[in-house]
Amino acid sequence: MDRPRILIVEDDISSQQYYTIILEDLFDLKIVATVASAKEMLLEFKCQAAIIDISLPGGENGIDLIKFIQAEYPKSPVCIALTAHAFPHTRIEALEAGAAEFFTKPIMSGVLIDALKSHIKSFTKE
Repeated sequence: MDRPRILIVEDDISSQQYYTIILEDLFDLKIVATVASAKEMLLEFKCQAAIIDISLPGGENGIDLIKFIQAEYPKSPVCIALTAHAFPHTRIEALEAGAAEFFTKPIMSGVLIDALKSHIKSFTKE
């Protein structure tokens, strides 16, 4: 059986490395650093979930990407928003944009893996 595919949109190198270490044995990963490269990757990499940092370089942020994914790919991937900025309005914005989960960094590996497995399981049942 194919492993679930996860797109990680994260510009911080240490965060990219952390996600790779904790997730690479369970999932097929692709990592990009900008919204523009994420949009390109989504055309070729059909994934079940996207881990999206809110603060990204370039003209668009993670909230913009979540809105784009909800509009262009309504069935999948499920979006999990992550940010170092733990402001209540950021959480509300991300969830209203369509994120299934919102976490602040640093995130414990088990919490992230459990969230991914939970959402991918419910996704594959549809």
